[in-house]
Amino acid sequence: MKKIELIKTIIYNIYLILIISIIKIIPSYSNDYIETFNIPNDFEETALVLDYNESLKGIIKLIPKNKMFGNYTWLKLYKAKKSKLNIKNWLNDRLHKEIYNLGEIERLLRGPDSPILDTLFDTARSALPSIDDTIKKAVMDPNWFCENLKEGFNKEGSYTELYCVFPLGMFKYYLVLRLQKINNIYYYVSASALNNIRLRKLLEIADSFSLK
Repeated sequence: MKKIELIKTIIYNIYLILIISIIKIIPSYSNDYIETFNIPNDFEETALVLDYNESLKGIIKLIPKNKMFGNYTWLKLYKAKKSKLNIKNWLNDRLHKEIYNLGEIERLLRGPDSPILDTLFDTARSALPSIDDTIKKAVMDPNWFCENLKEGFNKEGSYTELYCVFPLGMFKYYLVLRLQKINNIYYYVSASALNNIRLRKLLEIADSFSLK
C-alpha cells in the first residue's frame, strides 16, 4: 500500500515539474508591461478613460501644463482590443473619428474671445471662409490632407504613421496617427497640435515610447 502511495506521489511530482516547464517555455504575451514615455517638465500625464464600447482601451494622455491652448495639444496612447488589424484600413477609419477637433477649433477661431478679432489679423479674418472649405472636405475625405502612410522606428520596433495637416485660414491643425504591434498587441498613438514646433515636441515624446 505504501509503495502505491509513493508511486502516486512521484507521478504527481513529475506531472507538476512538466507543467511548470511548459509554462516557462511558452512565450508570455500578458499585459503586465508598463508603457512609458520620456515626459518633459512642461507636460503632465493623465489617465485616458474611454467609453466601454470603444474598440480601444485608453492608457495615457499627455498634455501641456500651460492650458492656454492645451486642449488642442496632446498625445494619447491606446491599446487596440483586437489582435488582428488591417493597418491601412484601420488608420484611415480612425482618422474619420479624430477630426472632430476641427469643429472645436473653428469655434475657437470665430468665437467672441478669438485672438484674431484684433485688427492686426484682418488678413486672417478674410481667409476664414477657407475654414469652411477645409471642414467640408475633411468630413468627406480627411485623407486628402494627409501624406502617404510611412514606416518609422522606435525602441520597440517599427510603426506605421499617418501625418495630416488641415489648413484653417492662416492657421494649421496637425494630426499624426501611429499604429504599432508589440507582443501581439496593437498600440495606437495620436498627436495633435496647432503649430509644427509643438508637434515636433510631441513626436519626440512619441519616439521615446517603450515597454518595461
